[in-house]
Amino acid sequence: MGGRYDNIQVLRFVAAGLVVTAHSVDLAVTRLGLETVLAGGGLENFGAVGVDIFFVISGFIIATTTRGQAGLAAGGGFLWRRFRRVAPIYWLLSLPILIGMARGGTLSPEVATATFLFWPFSGLSMTFPALGPGWSLCFEMLFYAAFGLAIVGGRRVGWALVGAYLAMMAAGLVLASPVLRFVGAPIVLEFLLGVGVALIWRRLPRRAGVWAVGLALAGFGLGLVFGYGGVSGEAALNDPWTGLMRAAVWGLPSGLLVLGLVRMERMYQAPGSWRRRLIFMGDASYAVYLVHVLVIRALGRAFEMTGISAPGDAVVVLTIIASLAAGAVVHLWVETPLLRLMSGNAPAPLDARLRRPVA
Repeated sequence: MGGRYDNIQVLRFVAAGLVVTAHSVDLAVTRLGLETVLAGGGLENFGAVGVDIFFVISGFIIATTTRGQAGLAAGGGFLWRRFRRVAPIYWLLSLPILIGMARGGTLSPEVATATFLFWPFSGLSMTFPALGPGWSLCFEMLFYAAFGLAIVGGRRVGWALVGAYLAMMAAGLVLASPVLRFVGAPIVLEFLLGVGVALIWRRLPRRAGVWAVGLALAGFGLGLVFGYGGVSGEAALNDPWTGLMRAAVWGLPSGLLVLGLVRMERMYQAPGSWRRRLIFMGDASYAVYLVHVLVIRALGRAFEMTGISAPGDAVVVLTIIASLAAGAVVHLWVETPLLRLMSGNAPAPLDARLRRPVA
């Protein structure tokens, strides 16, 4: 297979778009009290599944790009690359909200800890960082830290860490502890699903990719038809049993989707400007994921202050377009230069445009 996984890059854009859509519906319905066709039923909160897709992709990317790496230098280099990729732009975009909270007297030590130290559990309920999507970055950083230790210590340490996590997850199902709520969170299973995809996809026949995608779509569809309980809300983060249900209802189909699209990478090619645009938006997906919250806050305030009346569906579409456009701008003019500055040269290859490791 070639050196790029463009299907995964496009999937990153889809995942970001799902999250943006869910929050755009929240703006129209919850904050502005408008009606939209996406309100009610399974579609209203289904966009939250974008985070689960991101987690599986992250596990796949990390396991693939670090294949064959071992030792202290490799582990330290991995952790530094992940830190500079995730944290600086996140903290920068958190600043407007942090300043507003500080001025309003609502910036608590717990919020600061979740935002800057990526530790979201001071108690038994999650404390969300200043920038809402940062909750998922707490789990990303947890996964990176564990994976970095596995690179340093080797395969035995890696398997020991997996065993320790599974033990803490099992304990968290019966014991209430802030540490277990975070370190033993069932949603971490989705990263491990991505690692599993990285380990097995080459061994499967190409037609297995089609089956995997079909099963993934069927799984998501069944959830939409029959419901998916409370897995889309905070209960999946604060209640381990609901979190385990989320890993099953959304994590497993996400894993199948990533597996299928990776295996189908060279089966169906759609060259042309549209595919290039989708890949570019995949490049910008992290910026979209972060900045869309600021766009939604600004649009909500603008609608409330001006009293402009608009159909709920128009508000949703406008919010999605504005969020995608803002994400593209931030990616080009903020994220990429910041990465270049912290790298000391040109940005590293995009995460999903992976090079096969040398045997």
